[in-house]
Amino acid sequence: MSDWIDVTRTLTNGMIHWPGDSPFHCQRVADITGPGTVNVSEISTCVHAGTHIDAPFHFIPDGADVSEVPLAKLCGPAVVVDLPEARDVVVEDLEGAGIEPGFRVLLRTVNQALWDEPEFDEDFFGITGDAAMWLVDREVPVVGVDYLSVDGYHDAEKPAHYALLGNGVVIIEGLDLSQVAPGRYEMVALPLKIAGSEGSPARVIIRPLEG
Repeated sequence: MSDWIDVTRTLTNGMIHWPGDSPFHCQRVADITGPGTVNVSEISTCVHAGTHIDAPFHFIPDGADVSEVPLAKLCGPAVVVDLPEARDVVVEDLEGAGIEPGFRVLLRTVNQALWDEPEFDEDFFGITGDAAMWLVDREVPVVGVDYLSVDGYHDAEKPAHYALLGNGVVIIEGLDLSQVAPGRYEMVALPLKIAGSEGSPARVIIRPLEG
């Protein structure tokens, strides 16, 4: 198991979150004070905290909720694409990236550096609607990004969310790809099985794909 790479952000009190969302908070509600006693914690959070999955129901009224997303869609071959340009992801960025039909696509961008800032950055870069549809046309089952949305904060139309989720493509947001080289990987992404929820925090791991 040593070749697995954890690309999940650790959930911590005070971490960056989407403006208006309930922040992640963990607190101890019971402590070990002697034999027979235990530590117990409780958490409160928006389901879109840290590394998390957007199910189609997030934007599509009759879309699948997170408990209905097939695990086969969330687990399988993936490609990490390095995009060093300080702008939104466009079709031309994807055309030469070796994205094969059926591969999950994880985008490593300059947004990675924004996690070092103390506050949410409204000027992060997203994915254009055309680029999102290009991924849909390549039958990509999952698209992952390294900040908190596939759409820019100031883009009220949210074209990437609608293009992807509207075509059954699951979105993973908030990945930590800082230590990951571009290339082909096997991915496992497991959200909590929450009935009726449009999203969930998730543990996401990858390992180099042989062959």
